[in-house]
Amino acid sequence: MTLDTAQMFVALAAFFLTFSAAILGGMKWMLDRVERRTDRNFAQVDQRFAQVDQRFEQVDRRFEQVDQRFEQIDHRFDRLESRMERADARMDRADARFDERMARIDARERQIDDRLLKIDANILDITAKIAGMNDSIVEMKASLARLEGPQPPLLIARG
Repeated sequence: MTLDTAQMFVALAAFFLTFSAAILGGMKWMLDRVERRTDRNFAQVDQRFAQVDQRFEQVDRRFEQVDQRFEQIDHRFDRLESRMERADARMDRADARFDERMARIDARERQIDDRLLKIDANILDITAKIAGMNDSIVEMKASLARLEGPQPPLLIARG
């Protein structure tokens, strides 16, 4: 091998070495840049995840508040239901007392109707007896008048 060939190989090796160093340096610069961008993007994503976590915490707190409100509403409904049950029981007792009193009133009305019928029958009997007594009194007056004899017209009119 000649000296020129050896120089050419050395120059070629230097060229490849320089070229490789330039490419590797550029690649290192590009990879650093990509790494910085990736780190920035990951930092932004981490911030977004932190915001999302905060929002989820807010939503969790709101759900807890809603759960508490539902529990309060459930307690209120329970109290309302117990009040309604007590009111239903009172109404049932009032209905039973009303039915009982109405039954007593109906029995009293029947007794009163029976007594009124008896009183009507008694009044009819009394009226018949009075009518019979009137007839008897008229007959007695007529008999008495016949026994006494003729009367002057004024005394007959007086009866």
